[in-house]
Amino acid sequence: MSIKRIRRAIREAGYEYTAHALEEMDDDNLTDRDVRWVLLNGTIEAELTHDPRGTRFVVRGMLRDFAEVEVVCRFLMSGLLQTITAHVLEE
Repeated sequence: MSIKRIRRAIREAGYEYTAHALEEMDDDNLTDRDVRWVLLNGTIEAELTHDPRGTRFVVRGMLRDFAEVEVVCRFLMSGLLQTITAHVLEE
């Protein structure tokens, strides 16, 4: 259910980035398009449920240049999907 909800939020433009996510994306040369690709095509690797701010989802996927990317996101009370961080996994 969660991956479907994540994908729906991306398709309907119901998402936002934290400042931290934007900094990490910039550090790894990731674009909005890259992160959306991972969230639309990746798999949930973990659900971190012990955070009082809400369950965090760790989504992993491969980009066209064979870089493996990890995106951490959560749904806010408003229903908006918030991307907390996104980065390229080191080999």
